[in-house]
Amino acid sequence: MLFDLFGLFGEKPSWSLRPTKFDGCNQNNFGGKVIVPQSVLVDLVSFQIQPPFTFEISHSNGIYRTHCGVLEFTGEEGDVVVPSWMYQQLSMEDADKVVLRYMTFPLGKFVKLIPHSVDFLEIENPKVELESCLRNYQVLSEGDEILCQFDEVGSIRFTVAHIEPSANAIYIVDTDLAVDFLEPIGFKDKVEREKTVAKYIEVIDSSHDVKPIRMKKLGLYLYKPVD
Repeated sequence: MLFDLFGLFGEKPSWSLRPTKFDGCNQNNFGGKVIVPQSVLVDLVSFQIQPPFTFEISHSNGIYRTHCGVLEFTGEEGDVVVPSWMYQQLSMEDADKVVLRYMTFPLGKFVKLIPHSVDFLEIENPKVELESCLRNYQVLSEGDEILCQFDEVGSIRFTVAHIEPSANAIYIVDTDLAVDFLEPIGFKDKVEREKTVAKYIEVIDSSHDVKPIRMKKLGLYLYKPVD
């Protein structure tokens, strides 16, 4: 692990680390926190930096970057362990090293998310469930594609479409964060499919709470073989 000594001269302290990711079944994939070596904590303390510990993490090419919190300081020396969505977003499979840089962020006031699945609409109380999921994140960056896990529908990816205040990222712990979401990807296709299905089915009158349905007669669209 390479510690950036330029931090001694006013720059933000940073570390060059080898990226790895959590196993596929690890619940930490549904969050935005990383595991780093204990030596990172030692460096932070030596700079008299107080919690919360939040970072920018970037590909060695300097192009791909996002922001994260820290889960533990128990990692292997020289390694950083990140959630799978972060590993993918920063193309870490192509990186021998990533740069972890200490940064501070403003308290978040608002975030708007785009669900990547219409299954999100099947959740009984999606806004409450989403707010609960975001407790696994300390920092959100506009453009991130995060993962959340829901008991009702499983895992869903979300794009962070907008954050307030406008910044590189926002800190979302211990703040009154308003959460909203846009229509899910695939929503218009789902509506069109349901319209198409509605053309061919009808509800049968019944005294039961659950009404049966049946196929409508196809009329002119019914295929008739030629004699």
